[in-house]
Amino acid sequence: MHQGVRDGRNTGQGGGRLTGSMFDRMLRIDVGEKTSSLWAVPDDVRSYLGGMGYGVKILSDEVDPRIDPRSPDNKVVLTVGPLTGTSAPMHAQSCIVTKSPLTGTILNSYAGGFLGPEIKFCGLDGIIFEGAGADWIIVLIDDDRVRFESAADIVGKTTEEAETYIKETYGNDYRTMSIGPAGERGVAMAGAFSETRAFGRGGAGAVLGSKRIKAIGVRGTHSITTADAGLFSKLTAQNMEVLRAARAEEYGLLGIFSKYGTGGGMPLVQGRGALPTKNHTYGSFDGAEKIDGPFYEENLYTRRIACFGCPVHCGRIHKFRGADGGKLWGRGPEYETMFSLGSNLLNGDAEILAEANRLTELYGVDSLTLGVTIAWTLEMAEAGKLSVPGLDLQFGNADAVLGLIHMICMREGIGDMLAKGPRQAALELGNGGLGRAMQVKNSGFAAWMPRRMKGTGLAYATSNRGACHKRAPIGAEIAGVIDMDSYEGKAAVLIETQNSVNAIFTLISCRFHEFATDHDVYPKFIAAATGRAIQWDEMVTLGERIWNLEKLFNLKAGLTRDDDNLPGKCYEPVLGKTSQSAVMVEEKFEAMLDEYYSLRGWDSEGIPGKRKLDELGIGDYAM
Repeated sequence: MHQGVRDGRNTGQGGGRLTGSMFDRMLRIDVGEKTSSLWAVPDDVRSYLGGMGYGVKILSDEVDPRIDPRSPDNKVVLTVGPLTGTSAPMHAQSCIVTKSPLTGTILNSYAGGFLGPEIKFCGLDGIIFEGAGADWIIVLIDDDRVRFESAADIVGKTTEEAETYIKETYGNDYRTMSIGPAGERGVAMAGAFSETRAFGRGGAGAVLGSKRIKAIGVRGTHSITTADAGLFSKLTAQNMEVLRAARAEEYGLLGIFSKYGTGGGMPLVQGRGALPTKNHTYGSFDGAEKIDGPFYEENLYTRRIACFGCPVHCGRIHKFRGADGGKLWGRGPEYETMFSLGSNLLNGDAEILAEANRLTELYGVDSLTLGVTIAWTLEMAEAGKLSVPGLDLQFGNADAVLGLIHMICMREGIGDMLAKGPRQAALELGNGGLGRAMQVKNSGFAAWMPRRMKGTGLAYATSNRGACHKRAPIGAEIAGVIDMDSYEGKAAVLIETQNSVNAIFTLISCRFHEFATDHDVYPKFIAAATGRAIQWDEMVTLGERIWNLEKLFNLKAGLTRDDDNLPGKCYEPVLGKTSQSAVMVEEKFEAMLDEYYSLRGWDSEGIPGKRKLDELGIGDYAM
């Protein structure tokens, strides 16, 4: 290991000095000036552990919430956590925090794969991209050394072509992140793609595009030490055994995901009448068994892939026939995309779905919000409220799906309006279409129905990044652990979920890791990795602190209680034989939201009270 990295650590105590697995320094890169510098992470930031915590704290301190997300004043904070790059299983993810051009909120977006560990191998706890350039660039990072290369040869190219160019031109051992044509054109839902994984949600790709960053390459040579190597090794072995046992359970989530990918859970959701179909009109899809995980596994040539240090192998690469008859390879689709470009569009063709998913990755766009936007477009066309010359906008029409993906990502014709996201497109169209756009804060719904799952509906509405399923009581509701149709007690359950998930996202644990791992294991890992003693309840309080910082950022950006709501279609019954005509009763939803605000220590407009903020140690951030 390069001792020079350790010599550069801060020495203050703050929230507890991190040692061992954290380097206590980040790289600041000004892409406008084409300069870089090492930044010693200060005490107050280190108290947020890492990952999402670092990102939210830094953005809250350094970015005015009122800025245009595409302005040079916005920043992209790319972070890792204390367990990233270590032998602790299922901690491969990295996190981007920025102001979202899609929602106007603070954004946290995640990708697994190998980028996060490679950043850590550079002797860094993260990278902060600042400013904006005039010319398209590739940023190459070797340990703490940065160089800027022209991206002229790959402007307009796909994410796959950008990755290939970096590896062939500069070295196959670089781990990459790039944007596609959608990010270059400022499509609000554009993502950033890192080899087989994506920072999909919220438009981080459009922010990178506004800074003229086409791609980055990261290559590190540092080792990662732990504060107590013996204990860390023991904890890793124990946790790996727990995960292996969970993976071996045929009907457990990790077992299903390992065998079939994330689409293995689709039959359960379909059976519960909670699979969004035809723009959330129905709760089940007659063609579901032709596009779910088992179908892909059994009918298409499949190769399993895994992120760094993961025993689950939930990722899939499939070989399939494209619409033109040619043979293609593509990653996924994940379960969420089986909904957004499958059931929600009445698309029951696995190969068309695979091709649509592949296009989203090549163009570089979030398949969820994209699919929700297309579903809204098809419903508006069905109602006679819009049309596209030469394109038959019908649900289930492959040409319509593939054609709209191209038009949106290239901002051609009606695609320019749709590229702004479902809410903005509905407002621009007018004609009564807003209530049919299945979104919160302009971010498209995930693959779960609020009318069937009331706690998940409240999660969508209150999410700081818009329509988020990562911090929702999905598992408990869909499995029947709690009554999915009940409103009672959901606010308290949701708050506990949001705070807890924020806590583990300071480590950037894979969300699936928590499915099999007891919460008290996380503090043990932190102590063994960094030397910092912390209890689980302290981590939950940290998660709550982060949640409130995000909320304050959004309020200062101009959001109000009106933005914590659901579209009008949610207050209409779900159709379909297994959905029991479920409906979200608006008065009961508002009461649930009132209870949520009260339990959070916020006023009736959703503004955190000074007492709560002082209790969390962030009183200086009050409105």
